[in-house]
Amino acid sequence: MRVLLNAVAAKMGGAANYIRTLAREVADQHQHEFLFLVPESQAAAIREIAPHIRVIASNVAEQSFLRRLWFDQFELPRILRRERIDVLFSTANFATFFCSCRQLLLVRNSLYFSSVYRSKILPHKSWEIRAAEALRRWLVRRSLKAADVVLTPSQAMLDELRTAVDVRKAVVNHYGVDRQRFHSASKTFAADGCVSLVFTSLYSEHKNLGTLFRALLELEASGQRCRLITTANPDWEEIDNPIRDSDRKLAKELKRRELIQLTGVLAGPALDQLYARGDIFVYPSVVESFGHPLLEAMSAGLPIVAADVPINRELCGDAALYFSAFNADDCARQIGALIEEADRRDELIERGLQRVNEFLWSLHAGRLIQQLISCEEMLNDPIASPI
Repeated sequence: MRVLLNAVAAKMGGAANYIRTLAREVADQHQHEFLFLVPESQAAAIREIAPHIRVIASNVAEQSFLRRLWFDQFELPRILRRERIDVLFSTANFATFFCSCRQLLLVRNSLYFSSVYRSKILPHKSWEIRAAEALRRWLVRRSLKAADVVLTPSQAMLDELRTAVDVRKAVVNHYGVDRQRFHSASKTFAADGCVSLVFTSLYSEHKNLGTLFRALLELEASGQRCRLITTANPDWEEIDNPIRDSDRKLAKELKRRELIQLTGVLAGPALDQLYARGDIFVYPSVVESFGHPLLEAMSAGLPIVAADVPINRELCGDAALYFSAFNADDCARQIGALIEEADRRDELIERGLQRVNEFLWSLHAGRLIQQLISCEEMLNDPIASPI
């Protein structure tokens, strides 16, 4: 089987980590050939992994959206024919509409279909941004119809997607966590007398950071000594809207009170060490297709307090305490409960360490290979047809 993985949009963050991880996981699948279509910045990390893994580098995703659309719909089909590809794995929401082979489409951006995002966040954006997102939403809906199989990383996201589109052939394939990289180590809780709360993420409006910021002020008012250490900085220049302005004001006040440390974007060992510094992991995010930081925190042996939304419950189950999503008082109450109850912290840690065994990259890759094989088998099935 010859597979092309279209990941030209995997420039940074979770998308880039996913494609690099996937390349390592298929390194022992010698019976298949994999062609990775990735940005130049990711090519070197993949190119030398295995002889049956090849790379085409393209920076088309750094150009305009229309240029990217032209590439997906006109240039990519020529590559598929030239390379005699059996299955196209489109990894970033948008399908190739007139595809010469079977196509598996990964839809991994929940913002297009989230009711919370559309009701709470989108109205704050400019009309130009709302128009652009409406176009992208239409293209994703059209892509769902063009794909032979639709893949989502969580049941919560598939449920939201199905409220907007009649998706018949769809499967859930959970992402994984690197248990070798993120692992638990014994440590003293609040060793310096101050509880370290950790939240790892890039900043964005749907991360609901303002609720966590206000909870910190509530904890201080109640006499709890806490500091938040986070990679999510409202000053990040990629986001600019009224929600960010409010979060920036709160961050400035928290800095004045020495209740927050903004680390900036971290990766690799620096990110691993951040988990090691934490006593409690707090996850206020309300819109996610998946929540990698939750798996990393469980694997690192941190008790978790998370917003009560379906995706967070799907991943953590009974290994977390949950607070009403936009209620800072409830968030502070649940954090305070973990600070006061050592036995409860230990119970959540143990449950988390057990639960992450259900989310391994090897399991994700194995399921993906089977899904790609199923797509290829449709070529010889005269009854099978795209959605």
